[in-house]
Amino acid sequence: MKPLASFSYSKDFTDKGLAKFGDSLLNFVFSLALSEYLGKPTGERVPNSSLALAIEMAGLRKLAPPRSDKHARGDVAEAILAYAWLEGVITIEEAVQIIRENLTEDVTHFTRKKEAIGKALAVLYREIGKRMGV
Repeated sequence: MKPLASFSYSKDFTDKGLAKFGDSLLNFVFSLALSEYLGKPTGERVPNSSLALAIEMAGLRKLAPPRSDKHARGDVAEAILAYAWLEGVITIEEAVQIIRENLTEDVTHFTRKKEAIGKALAVLYREIGKRMGV
């Protein structure tokens, strides 16, 4: 597929600019999926602990630097999504659908929320990894 952006970027998942872009993209996609799941508009930020869990469960931990903390792994996860979307590997609509279909009622529970988000995102990252061949 043809890349979606006319600006320069690389397949460097530690790139801070790519991670920042991915942060915005991920929070938008997640908020849209959560809004559809709940049946009403809402906005949420995805916690780094959920992202760290997601890339671990998806088998993509190897893309993060060794001994990186959950914040660094969260940045890598955000950069992966940004890169995948920019490269046309996954669409916003596909990402929203995958997340929405894998959310559970725990997403509204105070103590189980982070894990529920991580598990739903793991399915998305597994699909991205499969499509990118990593």
